[in-house]
Amino acid sequence: MAHRLPAPAPAVKRALALLPPPPGVYMLRHQAGRVIYVGRSRDLAGRVRSYSIDLKDRPHLAPMLARVSWVEPVLCSSEHEAAFLESDLLERHPTRYNRTLGMESCVWLRLDAGAKSPGLDVEHEARPDDGAEWFGPYLGWEPTRQAAAGLLKLYPLRYAGDELGRTERELARSLGVSTVDRLVLAGHIRRVLRREPDAVRRTIRRLEQTRDSAAEALMFESAAAAQGQIRGLHWISEAQNLAGLVPAQGDFSAISSWDGATVGVVLSLRGGRLAQRHVVELAELNDWPRVGDSDQVWTTLAQANANLMARLSAAEAIGPMSWRYGTRLMRRSAT
Repeated sequence: MAHRLPAPAPAVKRALALLPPPPGVYMLRHQAGRVIYVGRSRDLAGRVRSYSIDLKDRPHLAPMLARVSWVEPVLCSSEHEAAFLESDLLERHPTRYNRTLGMESCVWLRLDAGAKSPGLDVEHEARPDDGAEWFGPYLGWEPTRQAAAGLLKLYPLRYAGDELGRTERELARSLGVSTVDRLVLAGHIRRVLRREPDAVRRTIRRLEQTRDSAAEALMFESAAAAQGQIRGLHWISEAQNLAGLVPAQGDFSAISSWDGATVGVVLSLRGGRLAQRHVVELAELNDWPRVGDSDQVWTTLAQANANLMARLSAAEAIGPMSWRYGTRLMRRSAT
C-alpha cells in the first residue's frame, strides 16, 4: 500500500534531478542544518528518489520527510566504502529515524599459507606481525564469513597442510588435495582478496555453477548456501579505500565550476576515516588554491564530489547553511 507523501522542499526537488547513480551516502537535513537521517546506497540517485515515490516498508519515515529541507550527498567508490562512512556518520549524528546504527562489526581475513596450519579465517582484530597475510577490514561478520566459506569450498587450503589428522587426510584424499597444492590454493585465494578482476570473476562464476547444479538437483539448501557465498564475495571484492593495514591519511582537494557556481571540496582522511569534508563556495576558480596531498584515488573522488556540489550549488539545491562534521559551509559573495 502506497503511503501519502509530503511534497519535497524546493531544494530537495532540485537535488533529485541532479543526483547521480554511483554509490554514496546521503544525509537528510532540516532547515536549521541538523542531520535527521543518514543512509547509503549502491545507487545514490535511485535510493533518494525512492522517498518521493513510495516508502513501502518504511512508513515511519513519512513524518521525517516533511521536515527535510535539503539533501547532502557524498559520493564513494563503492557501497562497501559508503557503509564505512555511513557507520561513522551514524555515530556522529544519531537520529530517531535510523532504525540501526549501520553495519555490524569490522572484521579482517587472515590467510595462512604455512605448511603447519594453512587456512583462511575471519578475525575481529588484525595482527600483521603474526606471519600470516591480512586483508580488510570489511564491514559485516556474516558476508565476510560467507565469502571465506566460498573461497575454501573452491580452494580447500585447510586440507593441504602437513599436520592433518586421520579424518582430515581422508577428506583431503576425497577432494584430491595434497600438500603440494598448498601454495597454489593459497595463491588463488590471495588473488581474489587482492581484488584482481579476473580472479574475482572466475571464482564467482564457479560458485554460480555450483549453485545452479545444486538447484537442478533439488538441493535447495546447498544452492542457497552457494548464493550467500556469492553475495559475500561480491561484498568483500568491492573497492574500499578508507581503511586498511595502512589506513588512508591526508587532505585531498578539488575545485569545480558549473553555471556560475564555483565550489571547493577538501576530503580530510584520518586513520582510515573521512574525518571532515569541507565544502566552500568561491567567487572565482583561483580564489582558493588546491591544497593537500596527492593520491589518484582520493583526488579523483574529491573531484567527483566537487563537481556534484557545484551543480547542486548552481541549482540552489543546497541549504543556506550546511554543516560538514562541525565545520560550517563558508559562503563568499562574488564581489
